[in-house]
Amino acid sequence: MLQFLRFTRADGSESAFSILKGRDVLKFFTIRILGLLALAYSTVFLAVAIPYEGAYFIGGLITSMFLVRVINYAIKYGRYRGGRIAVHPSSLEIASRDETLTVNADDITYLEVNVLGNMLVRTKYDSLSFPLMLLAPADRDALIALFQDMAPRRTEVYKKIWDFFDAVLVAFILAMHIRQFIVQAYFIPTGSMEDTLQVGDHLLVEKLTYGPIVPQMIGMKQQVHLDCIGMRKVQRGDIIIFRPPNEEEKDFIKRCIAVEGDEYHIKDGAVWINGARLDEPYTKGITSYRGFSDKKLEGIVPKGMVIAMGDNRENSYDSRGFGFLPVERIKGRAWVLYWNTRQITGFDFSRIGLIR
Repeated sequence: MLQFLRFTRADGSESAFSILKGRDVLKFFTIRILGLLALAYSTVFLAVAIPYEGAYFIGGLITSMFLVRVINYAIKYGRYRGGRIAVHPSSLEIASRDETLTVNADDITYLEVNVLGNMLVRTKYDSLSFPLMLLAPADRDALIALFQDMAPRRTEVYKKIWDFFDAVLVAFILAMHIRQFIVQAYFIPTGSMEDTLQVGDHLLVEKLTYGPIVPQMIGMKQQVHLDCIGMRKVQRGDIIIFRPPNEEEKDFIKRCIAVEGDEYHIKDGAVWINGARLDEPYTKGITSYRGFSDKKLEGIVPKGMVIAMGDNRENSYDSRGFGFLPVERIKGRAWVLYWNTRQITGFDFSRIGLIR
């Protein structure tokens, strides 16, 4: 944050503030390094999690700015380790590791707090720099309070902008992680799941039942499915969200009809599992291969595969078209229906709630 200060010590008091030392220094740099690593990771993660080509550039720019600040802190600490800044009624004293410089109050034009966290002492002839951020937080505030802010309104605006940007950045990163690993909102654009889900439905998809998925980032050969304790496998009847084989841009929502090891057949307008007709009160229309004659799914479902079909059997592109669905391509399970934008008037509010 930029701040401009005037040297004034009307009260005649003296104050001195020392550079961080010992565990405080270790804590200071540990927090900054962890923050730098978190920003670098977030840049890579967001570039994969959101479909925006500029994610790497924006994230890289923010990370680079933070890196410059950390490097500045390290350089300044190497120079000012064991040093201090002292404010006297008629002078300002800056002590580094190797020397102590004193500036008369009459020679100080103004003091500036810059974006790197340094305090610059501008004089009539030269300028001195002191690492303000290497003071304890309470000492930083106390030091700045000794001087007169030349533009308090501008300082307040800059502070609010910085706080707003910081809050938005953190909230955005957290939201993207929640979206990737816990819950994500979806919109239904087609009628393939009618009447269970209708065009215009808005729903939440939870991603904990089957285990969250870590997207494929730099250095990873493929995405990783976290199969944690308490997670369960996909079951018949689950409404799932997935990306079919050879489809990398669009998510599908269908119902799991058969899991690995099931003997699957379509006959007499219905699905038969392990020799018994599957009870499907949620279906609309008859189940057949009409329109999918090239990819009949008959027999045992292979290991690591499931069969997914839409409830609206006569208007759904599903496993009858793209074949068996690999379990690792399943992203989550439909959880809660909360609104329908196409039926604002006449919407059946009894449909709101858990999706089954």
